[in-house]
Amino acid sequence: MPERLSPVSYELSLSDHAEATWQVTRVSITEALNEPYRAVIDARTEAEHFDTDTLLGCDAALTLARGQGQGQGRAVCGLVSRIDFLGVGDPHLMLRFHVVPAAAVLRRSVNSRIWQQIETIEIIEQVLGAGLGDYGRELDRQGIARGHTLRDYCVQYRESDFDFVSRLLEEEGISYEFIHEAKTKLERLTLRDANGQYAELESDHGGAELPIITSNPGEADVESIQEFEWSTELGSTSVLRRDFDWQTPRHLLSAHSEGTDDRGRDRRVFAHGTRRFIKDELEERAKDQRLAAALGARVARGRSNVTAMRPGLRFRVMGHYRLDLEQEYLVTHVRHSGAEVNVSTAGTAGEAYMNEFECVPFDAPIRPAAKTPKPREYGPQTAIVTGPESEDIHTDELGRIHVQFYWQEHPSYAANASCWVRCSQSWAGMGWGAQFIPRIGMEVVVEFLEGNPDRPLVTGCVYNTEHTPPFALPDHKTQSGWRSESSPGGGGSNELRFEDAAGDEEIYLHGEKDWTIEIENDRRETIGHDESFSIGHDQTGQIGNNQTLTVACNQVETIGLSRTDAIGASALETVGVAKSVIVGTVLDERIGTNRSTAIGEDHTVSVGGDATETVAGDKSVASNKLTVESADAMSVTSAKTYSLEVTDRLTIKGDEKVIVEAAEEMVFKCGDASITLKKDGKIQIKGKDVLVKGSGNVVIKGQEVAEN
Repeated sequence: MPERLSPVSYELSLSDHAEATWQVTRVSITEALNEPYRAVIDARTEAEHFDTDTLLGCDAALTLARGQGQGQGRAVCGLVSRIDFLGVGDPHLMLRFHVVPAAAVLRRSVNSRIWQQIETIEIIEQVLGAGLGDYGRELDRQGIARGHTLRDYCVQYRESDFDFVSRLLEEEGISYEFIHEAKTKLERLTLRDANGQYAELESDHGGAELPIITSNPGEADVESIQEFEWSTELGSTSVLRRDFDWQTPRHLLSAHSEGTDDRGRDRRVFAHGTRRFIKDELEERAKDQRLAAALGARVARGRSNVTAMRPGLRFRVMGHYRLDLEQEYLVTHVRHSGAEVNVSTAGTAGEAYMNEFECVPFDAPIRPAAKTPKPREYGPQTAIVTGPESEDIHTDELGRIHVQFYWQEHPSYAANASCWVRCSQSWAGMGWGAQFIPRIGMEVVVEFLEGNPDRPLVTGCVYNTEHTPPFALPDHKTQSGWRSESSPGGGGSNELRFEDAAGDEEIYLHGEKDWTIEIENDRRETIGHDESFSIGHDQTGQIGNNQTLTVACNQVETIGLSRTDAIGASALETVGVAKSVIVGTVLDERIGTNRSTAIGEDHTVSVGGDATETVAGDKSVASNKLTVESADAMSVTSAKTYSLEVTDRLTIKGDEKVIVEAAEEMVFKCGDASITLKKDGKIQIKGKDVLVKGSGNVVIKGQEVAEN
């Protein structure tokens, strides 16, 4: 006759107070794939006189085993996270221990920190490596192919270390289970990303095939399944993931993992706005999400007395009346219940153990469901702009900046304190728009796209006691505007200021160096009253066509030194009344061809010293009456011919003497009469009649006097 299945015995060992012996009376263990387990253990001891609080945080190991030679049994290891004092019953101290894995204690560690340019698996190892190491545990990531996606920016924000790691694992499609080492009495968190990494369950008879025994399972000689129910439900069948990449704004990132149910119907999940990776892996993530949803839509639930039943183990059902259910499954959830009860004062022991479990078919890839919520930060916060010490402004080709958040535990204020953060501008076009780059040291307002801490956006700047407003307040509260600062080094500024004080309204513009205005077409400027300008050095202007200037009243122009006017063609100057030109020393006028002066009435020229006029060609003077008067001498010189002609009468008069002299010959002529004087002294008088008449004597003298 087969040997009856031995009862389960329980043994509890604690790393502290090893002298105490514990008798387990009741056990409740809840386990799940991708979740920390919790074992609630009621135990009693005769060692009454010690501080039970000192057991908090110590290592604990609970061993479940059947009789000798029947199976391997199993251990549940962890930390004592809570102790309930149940009282003292002579002669026993009764306590309730809550045992969890060391990873679960990381829920008590909440952090806000940033990772940049790092693989996801490295982030996980850094967080878990440090957290588990404090408790003597370690992470097992051997054989993991996933998680090597490079994240340019990853934020843990007001999030426990455990939740942060869980979320990353879910995003990467990596599951985890806990392996309990009976020898070391420690648990090991082990990562899984492929079905082949899950081990087979070893039952009491050493195999992974579990029979279904519904009638008197306690009388059987092997561990078995007593109930096995199959459940399916309508779930999501496809996933569409979409995201926006600012580096390719006209091309939306999109991936569709398609599928339908047996009736050809599609229940699609549209997920968007979650990306923060260097590489576009939306397709793989959409597929993972669809597989996880499909996995949860086909679940088997059962009850058994298999003590080795644990999440992350696979087994095969045998003896089910539905042959299609006789397949391989992966355990996902288990709830163990057990007790050791004294039934007599002699100490004879009875036993009760059972578990309820959930499992999924092992014929589909195992992917974790995305159940850990991502922290959201919907309100604005401020940060300090960072950059190299040698710079005032640190930005890239798109105007992005680095910032230091106040919640970063170890602020470095270095150039890489954060990722490159885009800055909101009032306008942003294709090579046009507004451009104000926050500078190093400024306090900026940061918000997060869809509340995602991984996607910061600078939306403004604020003043503080170090960076104060440009116009002193409250004294100048009516002033608005902009004042920049010269960079690098400061010391100068450009400024545009509006003064709105009633009666003193003003627009003020200051340029630290140059001011360049370029207008493609017309410029119109209207000034209601006066305009004044001062130029410290030169002024140069160029007009491509005409210039018209109308001055309603007077115009005064003062030139300290010289003035040069160059006119390419004609110049016309019209003076309505009078014009005066006063030259302190020399006036030099040069005309390339002709000059014409028209004077309506009188023309007076007054020369204080000498006057010289040189005409290269002919000169004509026409006048109604011409008077030439000289206070001293007057000289007229001609290189060749000098002609003096009048239409009426010519009078030459000298108050004292008139001298007319010619070097060769002089001729006085009137009609047919003439007098010729030659240089040899000969005088010839010609005429029809010659009359010599004198009121006194007439004397004729000569060497010879001839008469005809």
